[in-house]
Amino acid sequence: MKNREYYLNKLLSFKDTDLIKIITGVRRCGKSSLLILFKEYLLNSRSKRRKYNTY
Repeated sequence: MKNREYYLNKLLSFKDTDLIKIITGVRRCGKSSLLILFKEYLLNSRSKRRKYNTY
């Protein structure tokens, strides 16, 4: 999987806001990969107060 550090940092900058995050792009540009990286980040840096549901 390609490391999408720039886009992951952009997504993380909006992590604790009430805004709905929408990831758009052409086919096969890495939208799903970005969301997998975001999920891994959240699970690895999870605080004891927060609980994340994954599907």
